[in-house]
Amino acid sequence: MSPQSSEADHIPKADPVAVIGIGCRLPGAHGPGRLWELLRAGQDATGVAPADRFPAGTTPPAGGARGGFVHGVDEFDAEFFGVTADEAATMDPQQRLLLHTAWEALEDAGRDPGDLAGSATAVFVGQSHADHWDRLRETRAGRLDLDCLVGGHQRSMLAGRLSFHLGLHGPSVTVDCAQASSLAAVHLACLSLRAGESALALAGGANLVLGTTATEVFDGAGVLSSDGRCRFGDGAADGFVRSDGVAVVVLKRLDRALADGDPVRAVILGSALGHDGATKRHVTDPSVTGQSLVMRRAYRSARVAPGDIGYVEAHGTGTRIDAVELGALNEVLAENRPQGRPCLVGSLKSNIGHCEAAAGVAGLVKTVLCLEHREVPPTLHADTPSPLIDWDRLPLVLPDSTRPWPAFAGRPALAAVNGQGMSGVNAHLVIGPGPAEHTGAVRGRS
Repeated sequence: MSPQSSEADHIPKADPVAVIGIGCRLPGAHGPGRLWELLRAGQDATGVAPADRFPAGTTPPAGGARGGFVHGVDEFDAEFFGVTADEAATMDPQQRLLLHTAWEALEDAGRDPGDLAGSATAVFVGQSHADHWDRLRETRAGRLDLDCLVGGHQRSMLAGRLSFHLGLHGPSVTVDCAQASSLAAVHLACLSLRAGESALALAGGANLVLGTTATEVFDGAGVLSSDGRCRFGDGAADGFVRSDGVAVVVLKRLDRALADGDPVRAVILGSALGHDGATKRHVTDPSVTGQSLVMRRAYRSARVAPGDIGYVEAHGTGTRIDAVELGALNEVLAENRPQGRPCLVGSLKSNIGHCEAAAGVAGLVKTVLCLEHREVPPTLHADTPSPLIDWDRLPLVLPDSTRPWPAFAGRPALAAVNGQGMSGVNAHLVIGPGPAEHTGAVRGRS
């Protein structure tokens, strides 16, 4: 018996976790309702940066001329959250937008955020960049104080502020696994709920492109798209597009959600988080071995056969790592999959760009919407299948138009969300629909 199969035999079955609320501020989409409209219409929400986005005298490099941008990142109702004007001036906009987005997610769940004070509600959120701190160092040179450090430098404050302003007593953790951060946050939130240390959890991520330094480095490394398009699975794919994104999901154990009459938008049946280890030459390289191992752990925890998955929301950046990801997906999803049962695969990044630390939870939001509507929208810019991928051998299909959910006789609608980070971390979630009597009322709501 292989080490992988032996390990899988000892993975306990995960208690299902309900997604009961969603909030998101993504390029071209404020709220899940608007996001679904954008996806259904096959829109590309990327474009040139707002005129006031970057510090005076700085311009992004050619590879960063286009991006996915959320407008109004400077808008914040400080008085509503009890934040002084001076404190608000030094707060990272990622912290400010997360407060608003989490509030909207709780309202979507039918909860009054003010009623959570004193509760064992957990916060797990992903962040990997801190452009605001760089700006503070430049604009307040010689005048940096503790408010600046707390507002812009300390990543822990992304989760900490949310817990503080809502009065929450559960775990409060900012996660940095690079581009896998927010999917890792969702996984950790599920563990916290299952362990009983929290009764409710807010999980998500925040990413705002507020400076040009990281973009310049990415461009110099040749990983940004030359035409400002994420072309997942396309032969002309040559890089990704950086983008903003803030998204939060409200999570609760399914049994508790049903008992309390909460709206169940979808169910996380299982998940896994792991590292590639030394299965590759460089730490930033992707690994088929590492990714497939985490996928198998996720399916084992969900007690779901990989061959029953009808849709995968891929990491799907439009770079060379796509071939590795698709190879891992094929290796796992093809196992015992009946002939003529393809699996649709797509990437939200083709619509809004790569919102990095928030990319995983944004992909989860899209997947929940697909399950609710029983449709899979098109993945954009995949005009010519990549020659690096043997599509005839793969059970994977990139939809070029909106398609009905793949119907397998006698099988439930099942989906997965895959994520990876440049540090070598992989995350995989297995998602199913909520009980029909609890999901019907929420389909199509904003």
